[in-house]
Amino acid sequence: MPALEKQIALQAIERVEKPLLERESIQYPDPVDWIEENFWIPETSAPIKLEPYQKAVIREALRKEGGTGGIPGTGQFVYSLVLYSDIKKSAKSTIAAAVCLYLAWHTPWESVRVVANDLKQADSRTFFYIERAIKGNPRLDEHCKVTRYHIELLHNHTTIDAIPVDPKGEAGGGDLITCFTELWAFKNTAAKQLWSETTLSPLKFGKSLRWCESYAGFDGDSPILEQLYDTGVENGQVRDVGIDSLELYVNESARQLTLWNTQPRCAWQTPEYYAQEESALTPSEFARMHRNQWSQSENVLVPIEWWDACEVTLPALLPNEMWVIALDAATTNDCFAIVGVTRRGDQVYERYCQVWTPPKGGKLDFAKPEAEIRRLCKTHKVAQVCYDPYQLHDLATRLGNEGVAWFEEFNQGTDRLIADKQLYDTIRDRRITHSGSPVLREHVQNANRKETGEQDKLRIVKRNENEKIDAVVALSMASYRARYLLIG
Repeated sequence: MPALEKQIALQAIERVEKPLLERESIQYPDPVDWIEENFWIPETSAPIKLEPYQKAVIREALRKEGGTGGIPGTGQFVYSLVLYSDIKKSAKSTIAAAVCLYLAWHTPWESVRVVANDLKQADSRTFFYIERAIKGNPRLDEHCKVTRYHIELLHNHTTIDAIPVDPKGEAGGGDLITCFTELWAFKNTAAKQLWSETTLSPLKFGKSLRWCESYAGFDGDSPILEQLYDTGVENGQVRDVGIDSLELYVNESARQLTLWNTQPRCAWQTPEYYAQEESALTPSEFARMHRNQWSQSENVLVPIEWWDACEVTLPALLPNEMWVIALDAATTNDCFAIVGVTRRGDQVYERYCQVWTPPKGGKLDFAKPEAEIRRLCKTHKVAQVCYDPYQLHDLATRLGNEGVAWFEEFNQGTDRLIADKQLYDTIRDRRITHSGSPVLREHVQNANRKETGEQDKLRIVKRNENEKIDAVVALSMASYRARYLLIG
C-alpha cells in the first residue's frame, strides 16, 4: 500500500468509535442516524432525510437479536432476507444503497455485491447511488478507492462490487450483503441459478443477509419475486412498527422481512405527478409501478370503445397530401395487410386498409397485394412503404429497385415495441381517426398488449393463435413512421 493510503487508513481506524478487530462483537450504530448524517444525495446537496416509514423499516430490517429499534447488541441479525418492495419513485434503490454502504462501512474484511440483470443496470442504480454518496461526502471519500464497478473501503478493507447476472462467475454466498435490484425482472435460467448460488453460507448465518428491492412483477413471469411474495406476504404476519397501515410482514421461520407498500407515502408523490403518469402508462403498468400491484403480462390492446370513439368521417385528401403505407404479411396462417395513413398536425388518418387471407391449407399468392401496392403508389403521393422484412424482403427489394416507391424495413425489435406503445397512446388520446373498416376493427379486437416493463414499450400480440392481427400491426408501423416522416 502506498504511504499516503496507509496513513489515511490508519487515521480512519483511529476514528472508529470501537476498534473493528473482532467481527463477532461488532456493535453497529443506529442505521438511520448514520444514514441521515452520512449518505449524501445530489437532489438536496446534503445527506438524505428519510420518511418515517422508511426509518421504521430500515431499523427493523437491520435489527439484531437482543436489540430493539435497529440498535443491537452483538447478537445475530434477526432476518436473513429483506424484501423491500415499494411503489415507483419511493427511493427503493437509494435506500438499498444506503443500507449496503452502512453495513460495509462498519464491518471489516467483508464483501458487498450489487446484482442486476446486466452490468449496466447494476452500475447505474444501487451501485451508482453508493458511489455518488461517497463522492459527495468528503469524510467518506477520503477513505475510499473507487474504480469502475468496484469500491474499496481503505479503513476496513471491505469491498463493494457491481455485478451482472452470471452464476458461473459469481457463485458463493459468503458476502456481508447481496443486494438484488428490480427483482421482478429476474426470470431467466441464469438469474434463477444465481439466486440459488447466493444463498447465505451457514458460516455467515446471522451475520449476513440478502436485500431485494423491486416493485411488483407480472403473474407467472417473475418466479423469484413471486416466491418471496408468497413466503413474505401470503404466509407472513403483519409487523407493527408504529406506522399506521404499513404493509410490513414477517415470516419468522423463513427469517424474512417484507415491505409491500401499495400507497404513496413520500412528500414528492403528488396528485399532479400521478395524473401525469396515468396519462403516459397503460392501466396495468400504472397499477404495477405506482400501486405495487401484480399485473397480467397480457391484456387487451385497447378497450374496443376507445377504437370506436376514433371513428369519424375522414376529411377529404388535400392535393399532394403525402401517405405512409405499411405492409405486414405471411405466406401461410397469417394475412397480407396493407394500411395507408396520412397526417395533419398531431392527428393521424387511416386512409386505407385491405387484407388478403391465404386459402385453407395453402399459401397466399402475393400477386394481388403486389398489384394493389403498385396502384396505391401510382395513385397517391407516397413518402414511404415500410414493411416487416420476414416475408416481404424480396418483394420490397424488387419494387424498390424498380422505383415504385421508397421501401424501408421496419425493425421488429425495439422500433416495433415503441411503435406499438405509441399506437396505444394514439388510440387512447383519440389522435388517430379511422373510417370504420370492419376488418381493421376485427384485428384490433383480436389483439392483446404484452407489457415489457418499460413505460415507452409494449408488444401487440395475438389473443388467440388463430386470430389475425396483421392489419393493426401494419397500422402501428404506418402511424409510427408517419409521425416523423410527414410534416404536420
